[in-house]
Amino acid sequence: MSLPKIAAPLLAIALFAQPPLPSLRVEPTAGGSIFYVRNTSSQPLTAYLIELVGYPGSSYSFWQDDNAAALIAPGAEQRIPVANMTVGAVPEYVKVQAALYADGSSSGIPEKVTQLVERRRAILETTRELIRRLEKARSDRSEKSAVISALQQWSDSLEPQAKSRRITQQSINQTASRSLIVETIARLNRQSLDEALSQLRAAERSLAASKPSL
Repeated sequence: MSLPKIAAPLLAIALFAQPPLPSLRVEPTAGGSIFYVRNTSSQPLTAYLIELVGYPGSSYSFWQDDNAAALIAPGAEQRIPVANMTVGAVPEYVKVQAALYADGSSSGIPEKVTQLVERRRAILETTRELIRRLEKARSDRSEKSAVISALQQWSDSLEPQAKSRRITQQSINQTASRSLIVETIARLNRQSLDEALSQLRAAERSLAASKPSL
């Protein structure tokens, strides 16, 4: 019968050890809203999830993973303009739900933390597949227009089937993968294939070395 007495302190220690969630300020702006995310941890912030929570009739999720780009240093603030106007109108309903840090620590709702990690894993897998496809295209001396067309077909195959579909890990991953493919298409429209490959390889190295391990 002593188990509850033991479990409670352990739970308190686990919660105490968890780094704080980033602080969030939301402001309305013409045609959208602005998120101000401040890293309150002692570790660089690499990823986070912002959601509209408990607001009747609306849902909104904003995923940010800067592991392969600019991290948010301890004490620093990131300004992110978004097109959604609802979040700026009801900032009290907008919450940071999960966060990942450079040392592999995390904070927030465990289920949401898992979603962030699995989303990052999907981005890594998509990055590697993009590298494979572009390397093959270069080896085959394919026209860049043909490469872009093939990537567009891949992107289209990941289009969500319905707006009302329940949010699942699969849909989260597919949306992230599709965004990366679209970004690569845009890059190929303004850069050479070698330049696009170089950037994808740098992103792959960063993702592969990220914590927690993928």
